[in-house]
Amino acid sequence: MNQNLQVRNKALPILPKVQCRRLPVKLEARDIKRDPKTGVLRITGYAVKWDSVNHYGEKFIRGAFAEVCAAFAAGTKKVHAYYNHGWRMWFLDSFMAMRIGKYLRLEEDDQGLLVELEFTPNMQWSQTIAAMVEHGTVDGFSIAFYPPSPMDMEDKGTHVEIKRADLYEISVVDEPADDAARVISEDSINGLESSSDAVELLRSLGLHGEYADKLISRLNEFSKPQETPAPEPKKDPFAFLDSSGV
Repeated sequence: MNQNLQVRNKALPILPKVQCRRLPVKLEARDIKRDPKTGVLRITGYAVKWDSVNHYGEKFIRGAFAEVCAAFAAGTKKVHAYYNHGWRMWFLDSFMAMRIGKYLRLEEDDQGLLVELEFTPNMQWSQTIAAMVEHGTVDGFSIAFYPPSPMDMEDKGTHVEIKRADLYEISVVDEPADDAARVISEDSINGLESSSDAVELLRSLGLHGEYADKLISRLNEFSKPQETPAPEPKKDPFAFLDSSGV
């Protein structure tokens, strides 16, 4: 046995710095296909609609994902598939952090970003989500994209138009509107080894960017030990005798 082998066991994964946006999708019967022989389920729907403004005041313009789609078609870009952005829920359940399938198609058309997802066969977690989609229990898509550069956005006053964005993953979702409404396990808190780990945890709960950094900085101030002032030297009760020359 090689005694020099070392296993890296980091308490927290490196989470991507991405933003998540949900779009309710009503999947019709024609959008859901199950292979009668293999039982594999495929669904087709729009992860983004060009004519919609999300609750963050953002509107994606056709062409925003052109580069992503081209790279995906060329096989040089992967867009992962999760349930409820499960990669952020690693501290609750390992199953939730597993990918549920793979995207077969990713393309822009006149309506929006069209995607086709195939659920992983013979995988319990994937088949559970597939069953909920087929039943209509779950009816949404949500994209996780890297923050666009200022050059790729334009403020229209009533909303912001995003002209180019890079995708990390697209989830099948039924999650609440408030991404920060999460339950934090005791293990996730005990696993924090540094302030940077704490920042990653806060970001995974929806608190992004400088707000997470500021909160950690403020908490660090509270945790600093308070300095105890040095005691004043005791006064000599007979000091007046020295000054009187007695």
